[in-house]
Amino acid sequence: MVAPEPPHPYPRPVDPPAVHGISATELAAALGGERPPLLLDVRPAAERRYARLPGDRHVPLAELAGRLGELPRDRPIVTYCQFGARARQAAELLAREGLPDVRPLEGGLDDYARTVDPSVGRYSAPSGAGPLVLKQLPRVETGCLSYLLADPVGGRAVLLDPGISPEPYLAELESHRWSLAAIVETHTHADHLAGHQALHQRTGAPIYVSRRSPAQYPHRTLSDGEAIPLGDAEIVVLETPGHTRDHLSLRVRDTVFTGDTLLIGSCGRTDLGDGSPELLWESLTEKLLRLPDETEVLPAHYGRRHALPERYVTSLGFEKATNEALRQGSLDAFRTYMTDGWPPKPADFDAIVAANLRA
Repeated sequence: MVAPEPPHPYPRPVDPPAVHGISATELAAALGGERPPLLLDVRPAAERRYARLPGDRHVPLAELAGRLGELPRDRPIVTYCQFGARARQAAELLAREGLPDVRPLEGGLDDYARTVDPSVGRYSAPSGAGPLVLKQLPRVETGCLSYLLADPVGGRAVLLDPGISPEPYLAELESHRWSLAAIVETHTHADHLAGHQALHQRTGAPIYVSRRSPAQYPHRTLSDGEAIPLGDAEIVVLETPGHTRDHLSLRVRDTVFTGDTLLIGSCGRTDLGDGSPELLWESLTEKLLRLPDETEVLPAHYGRRHALPERYVTSLGFEKATNEALRQGSLDAFRTYMTDGWPPKPADFDAIVAANLRA
């Protein structure tokens, strides 16, 4: 029997014959080409404060039929919304009205942020719950990912795993007029200098770390099951030691921020510092793998610097089916996998750890 294909972490709808969509990666290429398309945002005006594509034009779907004269007929047009459905309605309307080259952005801004530009804001689907805005902020020089989660209604934000320079995060907060309510470190980092103290000094936001952290700076501690409120959501703490003893993962609705516990295609090393293959196996199998397969996984690292794919997000089901570390099958096999054949300990490991812990 042939094994079924694993679920793709970025599912897209199949194009119906009426109008053909454009993927996020195709759009990125087109925007850099000789004949870039006009980007047409068809969302209500209120949604534009959460996220938008630069250089776009805004005509809400409800007004589109009456404003056709504002649109060019000699230039490609890509319609977009947050998830893709309204963009397709808009593209079909424009095609019926005779505009010759109109395509909707498949998966909307949400998919564009997942696959092309993680700094583009994503926000929760309309529901009984209030919106949360998520921005992934990659640091190319270190291959690290920071995360800004915000409640746009209350104007408060939480920052996860900031890099050493506070300026990019302060600029994001200022641009949206959000106040920083908390800074959370998923663990003591050893590959880069962390920015929690600089941000605390500039904003006054408290720093949260694991109850197991040996941090010497002023901080608040988090334990398994505790939560940091954000709007009408909660950032729920999962203690996931193994990569380090003080490691936390954080779950928000149907998303889990896994730090270095679970990476795309792999997991964090345990042969450095106070890591433990046994603890990491328990954290993976007893905590993270018990979450639903559709849970979105947002790690702390990506890219070639860490021997990882150039992707920023995955799903738990996809990782179960494809992740080398998760497919070891037993603690003994996992222990061997985590202790054999890894590169030597980086020369600056201890110095970075000490710097990230001291007051």
